[in-house]
Amino acid sequence: MSWVRGRDEILGMLERAELTRVVADVGLAERLIASAKRHLTSAEQLSDEDPELAYAAIHDAVRKAMAAMLQAQGLRPTTAGGHLTVQHAVRAQFGSSMGKLLRPVDRIRITRHRVEYPDSETWIDADAVLADLPAAHELVNAADKAIGHLTVFVP
Repeated sequence: MSWVRGRDEILGMLERAELTRVVADVGLAERLIASAKRHLTSAEQLSDEDPELAYAAIHDAVRKAMAAMLQAQGLRPTTAGGHLTVQHAVRAQFGSSMGKLLRPVDRIRITRHRVEYPDSETWIDADAVLADLPAAHELVNAADKAIGHLTVFVP
């Protein structure tokens, strides 16, 4: 991939210590994808009996798929950057080519946050879990296909 798209955003995240450079490891990226796929299987299986945990699994699957893409490039979020950095870094680089797949990511993150930190009106059920599973599967599968083609980020 050309490091024109998203380069300035990635450099800014590195400068702010939201991202750090690591050894690019496609094997680790593939393990993250495998974990993401297991999370989606678990989400489907748990959707009726524990929709809160199932939804957290969807969020984790999406986050791990995006983190796998960064790992293949030798990038990793720091604790200062966290989950949002993963999302922002992937969107900066792949927003134009994966825009449709990335659109539900923020909503999934926000929904998971509401489920983890509920108020009296927070409610999640199996239907909500099952509604977001297809989009999560699409993103995980796209990340799986992409990681073998990504190059190491060089500042």
